[in-house]
Amino acid sequence: MPQAQLAMSRPIIHHRTEEFKELLLETRRYLQEIFKTENDIVILASSGTGAMEAAVCNLLCSEDHALAIVAGKFGQRWVEICRAHAIACIPLCKESGQAASAEEICDALGRQSQIRSILIQGCETSTATSHDLERIARLVGEKFPEVFIVVDAITSLLTQPMETDRWGLDIVIGGSQKAFGLPPGLAFLSLSPRVIEKIQSNLSRPYYFDLLQELRQQRKGQSTFTPAISLITGLNETTREILRQGPDRVVADANLMARCTRQGLSKLGFKLLSSSPATALTAAFPPQGVSATDLVNKLEKEFGIKVAGGQGELKNKIVRIAHLGYFDLVDVFSVLSAIELCLFKMGVKVELGDSVRAAMLEATGTKDPIFT
Repeated sequence: MPQAQLAMSRPIIHHRTEEFKELLLETRRYLQEIFKTENDIVILASSGTGAMEAAVCNLLCSEDHALAIVAGKFGQRWVEICRAHAIACIPLCKESGQAASAEEICDALGRQSQIRSILIQGCETSTATSHDLERIARLVGEKFPEVFIVVDAITSLLTQPMETDRWGLDIVIGGSQKAFGLPPGLAFLSLSPRVIEKIQSNLSRPYYFDLLQELRQQRKGQSTFTPAISLITGLNETTREILRQGPDRVVADANLMARCTRQGLSKLGFKLLSSSPATALTAAFPPQGVSATDLVNKLEKEFGIKVAGGQGELKNKIVRIAHLGYFDLVDVFSVLSAIELCLFKMGVKVELGDSVRAAMLEATGTKDPIFT
């Protein structure tokens, strides 16, 4: 967002000064409000994957077992991180576009009594699939209160409800490049008191990603190592703006954009991938006979519009359209219009204007036609 861009263009302040101390402490407080938590927040100079790895190798050691919910590429990443650190990880695998239910997760925990942590995505970005974190956390908390719940919320923060404290989520991970509207390079984690206690007992913590050491420093407004100063300055601005708008309003806007996008794409003959569609982004199969890759390339070449393709087994099969960050409803109408025109030029029979009309009807809550 423009405020963050301007903030990041200012001269870099030194990170061992009172000015930076106040900036970091204030930014951590803003993040606590957005995460809806009183838990400590740690900000790392890394991508979101770095925070995922930090969560795993601080919380778990070789004697521990974890349950990874694998609903796509990023769920599989939990498994790969655990393997890299010789941590036993049991995957609960779902078909592309399918979410794991609270009951399935509890069944898996019941069968594997040695599991002490669940690793899950709030939104599996590769398939645009959302997990019902509230129900999962409530049921796991009732039946297996000793199990830690670790959430990769990099895409789901500010796009779907996230009640860290009320739901009892032990670690929640966010990243700068998604709904926070910043360049990549920052990741942040909320750490519950019982997670901190568990980390203290782990004698095999990493060096750079030692969350306990980082936590001690950041409570004082410092960082253990040189921080990404310009990005933290930008994060301070963007979190301030998010709080001005209201996090719930930001979530509601993403929800509206997602609903309108789904309605518009359906009108054009697209088929949604997910049975539990996320609000951070929409993933859909193009109409029969249309190459997803060709459509993605044509959108960028002719209109400068970037949408994503599929990953892994879904490569060249789907398109993914984001609804998070510096976007609004007008962008949805623009993307749908461009898709219509591309399909028309590709020889697909479409009624021009139908997708935008469907999106507008959804936006206004109107069931009967509003155009004559």
